[in-house]
Amino acid sequence: MKSRDNNDLISVENAQEIIFSKFKKLQSIQKKLIDSNGFILDEEINALFDLPNKNNSAMDGFAVRHDDLEINKSLRVVGRVGAESVTDYVIKKDEAMRIMTGSGIPKGADSVVPFENTNNNPHKGDDFPDVVLINEIVNKGDNIRLSGQDYKFGEIVVENGMLIDPAIIGAIASFGVNEVNVIRKPIVSLISTGNELVMPGEKLNEGQIYDSNSFALSAAISSSGAECKMHKILSDKKEDVDKLYENCSRSDLIVTIGGVSKGDFDLIRDAISSKGNIDFWGINMKPGKPLAFGQVVLNNKKVFHIGLPGNPVSSYVCFELFIRPILLKMQGIKNIHRKKIRAKISSDIFNNDGRRSYSRVSIKKDKENNYIADVYKNQGSNIFSSLVYSNGLAICPENCKVIKSGDELEVILLKD
Repeated sequence: MKSRDNNDLISVENAQEIIFSKFKKLQSIQKKLIDSNGFILDEEINALFDLPNKNNSAMDGFAVRHDDLEINKSLRVVGRVGAESVTDYVIKKDEAMRIMTGSGIPKGADSVVPFENTNNNPHKGDDFPDVVLINEIVNKGDNIRLSGQDYKFGEIVVENGMLIDPAIIGAIASFGVNEVNVIRKPIVSLISTGNELVMPGEKLNEGQIYDSNSFALSAAISSSGAECKMHKILSDKKEDVDKLYENCSRSDLIVTIGGVSKGDFDLIRDAISSKGNIDFWGINMKPGKPLAFGQVVLNNKKVFHIGLPGNPVSSYVCFELFIRPILLKMQGIKNIHRKKIRAKISSDIFNNDGRRSYSRVSIKKDKENNYIADVYKNQGSNIFSSLVYSNGLAICPENCKVIKSGDELEVILLKD
């Protein structure tokens, strides 16, 4: 495939439109509630009963009638009720019942006096004093949690499409639900390519580099809610590239890193074409120009393939613009894009080749609460430190050769 100039490259928006249109929400599966953390809920959960399901005590103490309370007045203790039990006893004038946190409020009582407001302390065993002296009066209704205070029967507990987290799991479990319907996680096969790559932990020989890309992107894929299957590094030998798609047929997406430029050993484009077809190759942007997108047929199943450039910043920026959104879309998430803001640039940005540029910046606020984008000094596509330093990508328009310090640009925030 011959080299192309910028006029042959498609725009970022066109590339996104092509890629995003190919993906849809994945199917629903049933998951044990205890195993559902991090999945997207695919049903609405409604309250099966009032929660709490009874008026109950918020404190360990005494259930009383508020009208009977006076400083230094003694009340007759008529019994005790624990959190696991209920009582049919009706509290009468000048009576009190020892009560534990969570216990149902006896009929007739309208307040709970904590132990510390009396001359009684918690007792071990079944024995307790016959009377209790009130040292401090509470307000009427104090320390009583009313039935339905948290949820009323039929109310929405969790909405369809919410990301399940520990608090949501707790809320659902409160109604005895043990299984939920969720969207299954997308499966992504991730493959680094290049003779020069060595896995971290292995010996590094002369001319070799450690494969940092697959580690960064594997984490990014997992952070986007997908399941990452990291394959072994693929060499640039044609016979090895021919084995590219082994063990990828169960994947929803194949992501390769490297092998999509114009070098002698960049064979990924040919691999895609041999099993399917390429929708496009090359986007009018930097970093990230030589991105390839296509689809292959594996075991009679169509699987989409995104070939990322090999430079670490290029691959990561392309992940943010083209891969993260489709992983979210496959999980049924409506808002698949990162938040954007307007920010003033701290130093000049030069953009001389007519491509849209994504400059790594660190966002902060000035005294007037305006956003400032501090531009990282080295914007090379191989500079990993620019990603560590940055929390935003400043979008420099095509054919805008210089953005002056103090000018405003649109910035994609890389962290929520």
